[in-house]
Amino acid sequence: MEMLILLLAFIIAFGTMFLGAISGGVGLVLRPLLIFIGFPAIAVVGSVRVASVVGEIPGVFLLHKHKKVDWKLVSFLVVPMFLGSLIAGIAVLSILKGILEPVMGILLLVVGIILAIHRKSGLEERKLHLSKTRHIIGFFGTMIVSFFNTITGGMGPMFSSLYIANYGKTYISASALGKTTSYIGAGIASIIFLIGKAVDWQLFVALVFGFAFGSFFGVHHGLKKGEEWIRTLVLIVVFASAIKLIFF
Repeated sequence: MEMLILLLAFIIAFGTMFLGAISGGVGLVLRPLLIFIGFPAIAVVGSVRVASVVGEIPGVFLLHKHKKVDWKLVSFLVVPMFLGSLIAGIAVLSILKGILEPVMGILLLVVGIILAIHRKSGLEERKLHLSKTRHIIGFFGTMIVSFFNTITGGMGPMFSSLYIANYGKTYISASALGKTTSYIGAGIASIIFLIGKAVDWQLFVALVFGFAFGSFFGVHHGLKKGEEWIRTLVLIVVFASAIKLIFF
């Protein structure tokens, strides 16, 4: 039975990572599904965070190989990404979570409507002047979304929307920017879970393989399909995530 549950964890990890490798957002269902099949909540949070550091390497590598990662912006945005996670980590999450989830759901719903209306946004790279104002917006916007992401998970579409609007990125390059930045932030945060012994190592192994295969094939498929397909997938994930946060 234990092997069956671990196999199911692998399938869940593969499926969610495949769909969310570029679109983001499906992290909202990953943790609840793992808890539903019997893993303790703290082990799920710790194991997912640490496993993602290893399991997402193939996806990050592919995005880098195809020159979709803006490393200059990554080096700048990793600071607010870390600060947002740190602030959320020391907040009283049990009190805040019930308030923040519906608020984030409403924000995602607004983002989805804006993206649906502006059909051309995110389909072609726009060369924007990276002014001081844009960097300030990018810094604090990343920190705020990172704060919410630490509490609820699945805020990939919010990162992408921020980088499309503020930096003129396409869906794929915006996702690559958010994914790589949060990947480095997750690596830093994972140390806390390792020290706190919050990792189920059997679950970790199942998740690493699921994440690795899902990340590789998900990014490969997304790059092959192009921006229009990613736009459609992002809109689906955004509206599904909004409904989940508001009503469930």
